[in-house]
Amino acid sequence: MLSTTALAAAPFAGLTVTPAGAQQYDITTGITTLPDGGSIVDQDTGVALEARRIVYLAGVYVDAWGVRVAGTFGEVDAEELRIDLVAGVLTATGGLSLTREALTVNAHQLTYHAAGQVAVFAGGVTGSNPRFESERVLLDVASGDVLLDGEYTFEGGVFALQSPEGGGMLALRLVAKGDGGAAYDAATEPAPELLERFAPYL
Repeated sequence: MLSTTALAAAPFAGLTVTPAGAQQYDITTGITTLPDGGSIVDQDTGVALEARRIVYLAGVYVDAWGVRVAGTFGEVDAEELRIDLVAGVLTATGGLSLTREALTVNAHQLTYHAAGQVAVFAGGVTGSNPRFESERVLLDVASGDVLLDGEYTFEGGVFALQSPEGGGMLALRLVAKGDGGAAYDAATEPAPELLERFAPYL
């Protein structure tokens, strides 16, 4: 029998958990464990995930393992995930991959700031569509624009770009193509509005 439990405060205010099997509640700590995993959907942020194991404390946090999560930031597979319900921050770790429109990213860690709609990738970040490597990558979830931060390399088909010694920034603007698809235009001097958008996360 499926059951749902409302959990948290904004921006994950509409969080609902559906167990896939057993549900264990510790009355002394208030912690609920779903050893068989289940699904979590948040009506407010659009985040939806499935996991092999889930542990949560209502209004405080959600931990999950063996996770596939989808949201406005794209689709992510990760070994582990935590949602800080107080701060409104989702963190996924462990050989994760993200796919979104014209963007494919692999990294060790993803931090998604739900209120600001910015995703930050760190730890061996690579992209295969387009091809790049970077210390950190910031994604504006609303526009799809990307900023490579630190030491980076970028291959734009007929040309390649590399960061200055000591690191730098490379802006990737999402643009529509004539065939209905999308691609990224690279700029070594990010627009002031893009830097302002990412400033709280740099």
